[in-house]
Amino acid sequence: MVAGNASWTLPAPVAREVVVPSGRRFTVVGGLDASKFSTASVVEVDPATGGSRRAGTLAEAVHDAAGVRVGSRIEVFGGGGPSENGTADVQSVASTGATTVSGRLPQPRSDLAAARVRGATYLFGGYDGANILGDVLRTTDGSRFTVVGRLPVPVRYPAVAVVGRAVYVFGGVVDSARGIDTDAVQRLDAVSGSVTQVARLPAPLSHATAAVLGGHVYLLGGYTDSTRLDDQILRFDPATRATTPVGHLPAPISDAAAVVIDGRIDVVGGQGVDRAPLPTVTIVRVR
Repeated sequence: MVAGNASWTLPAPVAREVVVPSGRRFTVVGGLDASKFSTASVVEVDPATGGSRRAGTLAEAVHDAAGVRVGSRIEVFGGGGPSENGTADVQSVASTGATTVSGRLPQPRSDLAAARVRGATYLFGGYDGANILGDVLRTTDGSRFTVVGRLPVPVRYPAVAVVGRAVYVFGGVVDSARGIDTDAVQRLDAVSGSVTQVARLPAPLSHATAAVLGGHVYLLGGYTDSTRLDDQILRFDPATRATTPVGHLPAPISDAAAVVIDGRIDVVGGQGVDRAPLPTVTIVRVR
């Protein structure tokens, strides 16, 4: 792997945000700003030039939300904000930039992850202000939710990736009070609905981000063994379920978001060693 920071930066530092592809661009939604407060900004970025434009404003500022693109709109699920318990709101951002609260989760949920596969959105893990959640939710319209299974290891702050009909859930925090992470790799089969633990990472991992290139999942940064902020790049092979170190980011990072554009991974924002949100975009290429 070859990784280096882009020659340009985001219009503002951001961490714990949602990032979704928008053609050959990407859109950054919400997150923590430079003052570590939730932001309602929606910004579209052209990674070819570094140019950006305002693409809307959320109805409710959030960080640690989950989001997916569904056609021309972006759906944002839950997240943390002014309330310690987070929000149950589902926000829908139209291509015009208009945002509406289009639904409600069964309970407030932050620190979760989302994946879009076979015409449905699945939500994994999270925190309701008191408990780490194991229910896996499915929705096709962003307003009605069905519990389709339960993670064998309930987590918050996992990384997720879609490979074929499967969604893989990597690591995450399993005990917030004691700061304990897991090395579990969990898998949802979107056809059968089964949720199982299928592998283990080399070490417990949380607050990482994931992206898929060439049928492999790349795990980027995060906390290893709950305490060490890492610059590692790991490659997970769904066929063998083996995880291999393959490179390093320019600097340790956590709580970033990743998007694949033009055959490369763009790692957007995140938090550095001082936990301050970053304005950087790191470009990762496979040799």
